[in-house]
Amino acid sequence: MLVQSDVINIPEFFLGNPDWHVAYDIDPVKAAQTRQKFCDMAAAEKVLIAGFHLAFPSQGYVEKYGSGYRPVPIRWNPVL
Repeated sequence: MLVQSDVINIPEFFLGNPDWHVAYDIDPVKAAQTRQKFCDMAAAEKVLIAGFHLAFPSQGYVEKYGSGYRPVPIRWNPVL
């Protein structure tokens, strides 16, 4: 599992457009490179990701979609 913390801090924007950046990216170029590398690795290796900014259940996968990526949430099961 990869915990993405703030790598994809606005999933609705940054999964589809990993090269975009926002004002709080202190180093916009490095932020975009990090997002691209993270998404490439997660998609290629089909690694489960978790993150604070992902929609419930806050875990899933990413897959390549056009020039960016899209989320593939895990199926929620309320039974432990």
